[in-house]
Amino acid sequence: MPTTVVGRMTSVLFVGIFLAQILGAWLWVGQLQTSERERMIEVSQAMGARIAQTVKFFEELPKEYRHIVLDQLRDMGGTRFFVSVNKQYIDLIPIQESQFSTLVRNNLEKSMVAQIGQIDSMEIVFVDFDNLKILTGDNLMVSLSPEWKRFSLLEPGDKSPFVVIQLPVDEDEWMYLTTVVPNGELLLGIDWINGERIFNLLAVSLTILLLTFLFVRWLVTPLKTLAHQADLLGKGRNPRQMEEKGSKEMVATIGAFNSMARRIQKFIAERERSFAAISHDLKTPLTRARLRVEQIEDSPVKEDLIGDLDYLETMVKGSLKIMTDGIEHENTSTIELTTLLASILKKEEIKGLPIKIDFKRTISMKGRALAIERLFSNLINNALTYGKSVEVTGQKKKTGIYIQIKDKGPGLTDNEKEKVFKPYYRIDHELSENHSGLGLGIARSIANIHGGELELRDRSGGGLVVEVYFPV
Repeated sequence: MPTTVVGRMTSVLFVGIFLAQILGAWLWVGQLQTSERERMIEVSQAMGARIAQTVKFFEELPKEYRHIVLDQLRDMGGTRFFVSVNKQYIDLIPIQESQFSTLVRNNLEKSMVAQIGQIDSMEIVFVDFDNLKILTGDNLMVSLSPEWKRFSLLEPGDKSPFVVIQLPVDEDEWMYLTTVVPNGELLLGIDWINGERIFNLLAVSLTILLLTFLFVRWLVTPLKTLAHQADLLGKGRNPRQMEEKGSKEMVATIGAFNSMARRIQKFIAERERSFAAISHDLKTPLTRARLRVEQIEDSPVKEDLIGDLDYLETMVKGSLKIMTDGIEHENTSTIELTTLLASILKKEEIKGLPIKIDFKRTISMKGRALAIERLFSNLINNALTYGKSVEVTGQKKKTGIYIQIKDKGPGLTDNEKEKVFKPYYRIDHELSENHSGLGLGIARSIANIHGGELELRDRSGGGLVVEVYFPV
């Protein structure tokens, strides 16, 4: 498997993991926002109820007792809130409005109205601690003396804002009540997906990408080697025994391939020995039989016996030819097909038949030179024998190399196009020394050994086209 495939697989996995991370972050933010919204609703409703009780208590006090009660409460440690009664409304600088500040304000007001009813001119604002005022003018909370701070509000440990509620209690007095919003930083607005979270997201994704790349590489490397060795085995080469490593399934697969390769090599070696023995064993009885037949007086029986012996000898030679051509031990090299085909056609000019070659450019390939020469020699010889002419064309595309051998003979029927690849099949049903019905079968075998294919098609205007394909 090419490295680019590993890269593509890793890229797809990384994109998938990154999208899963984004989806997970989006779901997490949604859940966090929902939980925080529910928490702030609960907090604001509880605050509203307590504030309403405090407001109701001070409203019911006679006017002349309000300041006395406030002083007594401060001497005793105050209330949960800072409460004061002022002569006028105090202007404050509110924080920027957000969805959570609106949510808290609405729930505060709703909770207070539920207990003390609608209050005209009541105002609820949220203020930073640094901008908090308790008196008219510029008397900010942070500028007060420590004694006042002790009786009022302490600075929160975080950036939580304060809620300030002002409402008229009499024609000339305003009640001022403030308290911190617990864990109220949400009211200031939060970047749910900030730079830190994006960095963490990328760091996790890149870490997973690296681990995924290493895992895929570890998983794919044995497959790449296995594919290469299987290709060599398919082309008739002897593959090396592979090291059994990788995952449990890969070890089992490599082990099975090694066993298969050994069995195939053993079978091929035994077949070669068997045919060599057959060749040796048949030569003696055939020679002896021919000598005995020659001693017979001329008669029709003698001619028939000689014909049978010739036929048997041709069959034996053909079978041996299949063996020698079907098992190639030749090393691969770079072959210039244009030069090779021109050389073959040059030899065939002696027959005096029309010959034509048409190549747009030089075409080269990796293969076994003698086997490829045998392949095209068979095809060109067939074209000249049956079609009385030959035209060779070739081109190299992205998908592979295509060589066409064309003739203007009678062609073949669809049924014959399949049968001509069978051993000893000939259209005229007669075997000869030069044409035993093995050429096309051997040619296709050689093409297959090189990872290619051989196909037969009808030629426009009559004749046959033999197309040979080789992968790039």
